[in-house]
Amino acid sequence: MDIGEIMKREFYFAAAICLMVPAQAMADEPFAVTPSGSTEAYFPMEVVETSDHLANQCLDLGWTMISSTDTTVVCEVPMSFGSRLLSALAGPSYATPPRQYFRFNMAGVQGYTRVQATAWQEQQTAFGQTQQTELASENFHNGVMGFFQNVGGIFPPNTQFPNHAAIDVEYEYVEEPREGMLIVTAYEGGVFARAGLQTGDIVHRIAGERIKDENDTSDGLHKAIRENSFEVQYYRGGDRHEVSVPTEFREPIGPLPEREFVNGAAQPVQSTTIVQNQLSVAEELARFAELRDQGVLTEEEFQAQKARLLTPD
Repeated sequence: MDIGEIMKREFYFAAAICLMVPAQAMADEPFAVTPSGSTEAYFPMEVVETSDHLANQCLDLGWTMISSTDTTVVCEVPMSFGSRLLSALAGPSYATPPRQYFRFNMAGVQGYTRVQATAWQEQQTAFGQTQQTELASENFHNGVMGFFQNVGGIFPPNTQFPNHAAIDVEYEYVEEPREGMLIVTAYEGGVFARAGLQTGDIVHRIAGERIKDENDTSDGLHKAIRENSFEVQYYRGGDRHEVSVPTEFREPIGPLPEREFVNGAAQPVQSTTIVQNQLSVAEELARFAELRDQGVLTEEEFQAQKARLLTPD
């Protein structure tokens, strides 16, 4: 899955809230495979600052803060109705309703903070015993990786994207005027744009999968890798269209940008460093958009960088 997708704030906050929905048939394939196999990301800030940042993000999502230290944040995350029902059917009738928790562990690495996420579910029996079950599904992994990226995290170097086709767009889900995936930005030179899709189009099906939410998109983009191309149905101005899109993959993540130190303190990663990371034009645009949304770049600076990237040499 491409970097344009992981930048879409509305989607990832919604996905983070719904992390524990029962895994779909293929939506639980990991879209970002880290070298360690862990659910992790790097943040361009100090450990204590990262801890505070993640704690605030959890609270903003309406999660319950259980504990927060300089190196660890633990939150209780609401369970979906489907997850509660499945747990109730699987567990003993005398057990309390299950509760689920996320833990974020932090360590400093070369001016960055490396954050790894784990999760577990707890139930108490009538005898006061606590039963813990580790939650390690790829559905959890995908949701948290999206959450990390949405709140300023960077994928670890050499993270691979082998399980889903890239599309190079930002999007959000809509019900009107058609149900589907509204393309908010189709990056010039990206896979969808080269196939003729445009900003404002509503994608209805990907590789035969009807699109209503992120699980559907993940399913479709996973099915898309079976062939050299895949079909996309979309609506434009009330008319339905269909186009064949070449199957491509996002390039592996390059090395972390080096951070500068002034008086022993690491400085924020500058956008000029990111440009040197050999990203595609679509990826660079998405990264600059993220920096703009984070307040690192002004709108004028973002437009200037966009013009530079889209202007032929």
